[in-house]
Amino acid sequence: MSLLSHFLILALLGPSGSLPRHPDTVEVFACDFGQAWDLNYDRWPDRWQRVFGEGLPKYVEAGIVADEAAPNGSRLTVKVNGGGAKLLSPCASVSEKFSYKVESLLDVRGLQHARVRLQVEFCDEQKQVIETVDSPWRQNTGGWVDCHIGPISPTDPRVQLARVAFIVEPGELTDLAGEASLARVWLGRLPRMTIESNSAYNVYTNPSDVEVKCDLSGILDSDPDILFELLDASMQRLDGRRVQFEGRVITERRSKASEIVEPDPDQNVAYAGSTTWRPVIRQHGFYKVRVTMETEQGMLKRDVINLIVAPPLARPSEGEFGWSLAGDEIPLSLDNLAKLLPQAAINWVKLPVWYDPAEPRRGDDLVVLTEKLAAADIETVGVIDHPPASAEFARRLSPDAAIADVFAVDSSAWLPLLDPVLTRLSMRVRWWQLGADDDASLAADENLQAKVLDLREKLFRFGQEVNLGIGWDWTQEALAGVSLPWNFEQMSAAPALTGPEIAAYLDLPNPAGTRRWVLIEPLPRGEYDLESRTRDMVEQMLAAKIKAADAIFVARPFDDERGLMNNAGSPSDLFLPWRTAASLLGGAKFVGSIDLPGDSQNRVFETKQGEFLMVVWSDEPCEEIAYLGDDVRVVDVWGREELADASGDGQLVKVDRLPRFVLGLNPYVARWRMETRFAAKHVPSIFGAAHNNKLQLHNSFPQGVSGMVEIVGPEGWQITPARSDFKLAAGESFAKPIQVTLPFDATGGTSPVRIDFVVDGERQYRFSVYRNLIVGDGQLELDTYTRLEEDGTLVVEQRMVNFNSDPLDFKCQLYAPGRRRQRAQVTRLGPSPDVKVYRYPNGAELIGAEFWLRAQEIDGGRVLNHRFTVEQ
Repeated sequence: MSLLSHFLILALLGPSGSLPRHPDTVEVFACDFGQAWDLNYDRWPDRWQRVFGEGLPKYVEAGIVADEAAPNGSRLTVKVNGGGAKLLSPCASVSEKFSYKVESLLDVRGLQHARVRLQVEFCDEQKQVIETVDSPWRQNTGGWVDCHIGPISPTDPRVQLARVAFIVEPGELTDLAGEASLARVWLGRLPRMTIESNSAYNVYTNPSDVEVKCDLSGILDSDPDILFELLDASMQRLDGRRVQFEGRVITERRSKASEIVEPDPDQNVAYAGSTTWRPVIRQHGFYKVRVTMETEQGMLKRDVINLIVAPPLARPSEGEFGWSLAGDEIPLSLDNLAKLLPQAAINWVKLPVWYDPAEPRRGDDLVVLTEKLAAADIETVGVIDHPPASAEFARRLSPDAAIADVFAVDSSAWLPLLDPVLTRLSMRVRWWQLGADDDASLAADENLQAKVLDLREKLFRFGQEVNLGIGWDWTQEALAGVSLPWNFEQMSAAPALTGPEIAAYLDLPNPAGTRRWVLIEPLPRGEYDLESRTRDMVEQMLAAKIKAADAIFVARPFDDERGLMNNAGSPSDLFLPWRTAASLLGGAKFVGSIDLPGDSQNRVFETKQGEFLMVVWSDEPCEEIAYLGDDVRVVDVWGREELADASGDGQLVKVDRLPRFVLGLNPYVARWRMETRFAAKHVPSIFGAAHNNKLQLHNSFPQGVSGMVEIVGPEGWQITPARSDFKLAAGESFAKPIQVTLPFDATGGTSPVRIDFVVDGERQYRFSVYRNLIVGDGQLELDTYTRLEEDGTLVVEQRMVNFNSDPLDFKCQLYAPGRRRQRAQVTRLGPSPDVKVYRYPNGAELIGAEFWLRAQEIDGGRVLNHRFTVEQ
């Protein structure tokens, strides 16, 4: 074990029997409810207070109870008897220069409806609460459990005091029995380390602009080492610097009130200071900066921030992609949000706009925000969801009330709250959504059309020209109507849809004719790796684009698990993939796919400027070599661009699981590729005979062209004429007759065919088109399955199906290398599968060998050749 490891262990261990604590911890307040806390023997802890009021009746018993089973022999207990309770510890002096942590033990038993939690209240000198932090609610803990809060750092400079509140909240139904107990409450002061960049949201376009600042306060060592490290997305170290910190003594405020708990003055000496670092960043991408504080005791503190260095990508002035902040906590100021959103390559944003009319400044700020966004070509969608929490109407609703519950109340309760919002914003905001993205409660109304029409007339009764939308579940049948009172439907599903599922739902008819808006919901980072999350998100975006969704919103962008940003307002590892895809695909139109020689998946789009780009990926890494254009660039999902490598007359593009964006495609060659096809995809499995087909061409160039075409089939195939000339006027189509003759051993199923072109227009182009021809008429299926049995015998199962109306007979022969040929006969084959079994002793010798199965029609000309490799 290394010396540093010893230091790390020591740093975690507190006094014997205590919970692990930071080595620079200073105890501020501790109470074990023992005799020292009840000097007058009244069973109430000295200097603790109790709050009475609505739901907090005096008849609920609360006090110290001696209990040998309690950790310290005593506990503070509330006996729930039809009500709640709130107990407050003495106030202790605190400062915004430190972090704080609460440690306690909780025992809750016998409750069915009530719930219990701790709360830290940070107060000013007059004990007015400024900030609060809560523990999770608890019910029936099954014995003593840890109940901790923090570390937490007060942010308001007015904060001078802190106290711990023990809260028992009654439920809607009454508990007449049960109790909640508290033991060993401890409040400690810890060092505070704040890491921030010189950007409010940590997104840059110039790597040299990045500066990271470390603020330290509350440390007991005046000169610790500060280690800065630059890490990539996989946490590999790219750069670093070690700085010796020079701290200054912190002067603390001390209260004059005698009842205020103060830390031991001998433990009060602490230091503070700050230092900065400019990392060397050599390329665009997603990075982490890790900052570690070390002293002779080892590592005392470590923190990490995310940052993005975004490449310059042009954002379309019109597009479908947007962020939905409906129901999301926005950790940035509206001013910083206005600066961030254009960096995210979006043209839409949903904003919760139902603010408190008593705070008109909020309305002013929203107006300014919408004006800034409009100047950046971003359309704002106003979301009407929950009423402001300060409103009396909001307190009458349950915390999880749906929008239908809000509007089910008489309009005299909610309309006065909404009127000032609509009056202030409706001249600037033209799109309005009723309810959160996943709230389809209005759509369940039996009189939906009349309900929404009534809401439209009430909300926009002053004649504003607005577009109104509601939530809609993908599984709910669309309504048909000549004139529906809403303009768009925000589609949602639980659980979230994958890319193929989005495509399938968008293929469903839309008789209502309303706009359909789609949600992109990334996978949780706690369950999936970055590659899987990136691939899935881009697949969702592609599916929505290809199927022409009218707007495409990422859900909850500020979210630690699924967001493009985290809860603190810094970018996550998905920010750049979203930005890259949205900026390149926004406003573009899907035009098709190209058959590539390596069989990579791809989708081709045409931008509003008439440029072609291709998104390409493959489950198996490969290199695609083809002529794509004269100025082909490849952009990865992180937005990094490079020229495609030259290879002969074409380019070499490396392809793997993560999509790449290939820019600079020649649009005429791309369309030529997509429009070249064989008239018949199937070649009858009758060997030695010529089968007629046609090669269909279309001149996609803006002028007449001439040239030569050569068709190259699999080995042994005869395609005549193999080579021929053509002349085509601009926009002209032509079908060239050809004949295909198969060799006797041609394998059934799909076979690749290469079509080489030399096209002379304003210049000469050489490129290949890849197509498949299927040997067989599609009415016969032949499959094989292999397995190795326990005795070593290799079993080959042959499965045949005939979808023709007439039954057929076949003579089958199976060839295995080094073994005797085996035969079988299939009689009167119809739509029911016919299974034949072949057996080979010492089958392990044949694993990996290629077998050839030949099924010849009796009294007919068809032959099925099937080659397969033996698998265990």
